[in-house]
Amino acid sequence: MQAAVAGRRSGRVLAALLLLAACHAPAAAQDTAQSAVLTPIVIALPEGPSGRTIGYYLAEAGGWFARVGLDPEFVVADEPAAVLANGDADLAIDVMPHALRTRAEGADIRHVAQIFQKSGLVLACRRSIKEPKDLKGMNISLWSGGQEGSFYAWMEKIGLGIYGEADGVTILREGLDPDSYRSRSSDCFTGETYALPLQLALQGKTTFDYRIFSYEDVGTATLEDGVYARGEDLKYPDRIQRIARFLAGARAGWQSAADEARKAAEFLAEKTAPPAPDLATLLRAIWAANDLVEVGRMPFGHLDPAAYDRTVTILLTAAPDPLLKTAPLGAVSDTVIKAVEAE
Repeated sequence: MQAAVAGRRSGRVLAALLLLAACHAPAAAQDTAQSAVLTPIVIALPEGPSGRTIGYYLAEAGGWFARVGLDPEFVVADEPAAVLANGDADLAIDVMPHALRTRAEGADIRHVAQIFQKSGLVLACRRSIKEPKDLKGMNISLWSGGQEGSFYAWMEKIGLGIYGEADGVTILREGLDPDSYRSRSSDCFTGETYALPLQLALQGKTTFDYRIFSYEDVGTATLEDGVYARGEDLKYPDRIQRIARFLAGARAGWQSAADEARKAAEFLAEKTAPPAPDLATLLRAIWAANDLVEVGRMPFGHLDPAAYDRTVTILLTAAPDPLLKTAPLGAVSDTVIKAVEAE
């Protein structure tokens, strides 16, 4: 019964988004754009054209945003949630740890839709590390800034210390590129499934050269890219509809990435600064991102309550310095999704 209900709900949301997007040829979208006044909307993204953001750029290039009456402007920032909080964007695409931390610091921003249904965060290790227990005594490179909680929760789960103990691991801090691994000072480094193919290609390697541990697989993943809006904007029907239209356009872009992954990779090849990876590497990045979005399997923008609860629990408890001190209240709004379902 639950599966049937979920299936009907998925069908209703999919139909509503398709209706909003009016998914016809891009040429028709361009004709509409020329004959209608488009509403500007500024979206803060975590990076420029990449596997992680391909859906939004395809939606823009294909005219899908114009089809739903929007004229998007993308601004790129390390932490898009902070750009939203400062009033410099109308929406932000960001990982939940960053967004909840920004909210905890006093910003009235709220989660309104979830784009990545799964986490792409992984730990890439030397091939000699065959299973989690082999991490004992190893040097582990972690990103700073809020996404460490998944690793700390995993170490607690398998009983390894994180303070350099003989029966634990030693933590090293790194940036987004695995520099410490290249310098041989670490045994494992942090990565994302959609970024690793490109990073490793620059070294003449692939993910097959490493042992990959997925936080999603070990049960300690935190939610990644979702859509965040200012709480104030959710008081006004016209602004809610604008966000709903953005979701419609974005869904069409991600559907395009799923349906025509090779064309999406070719699009990225045109947008990537040299030295651009080969098309096969870009294609692997697109596939990895598509696997996280799961655009054809469930309602676009759906937030899994269990995944949300797990994220909050990890952010509240993961040692040594939990990102959150108290549970977030009112951080999630279903106002936009209800507007989509009502169409």
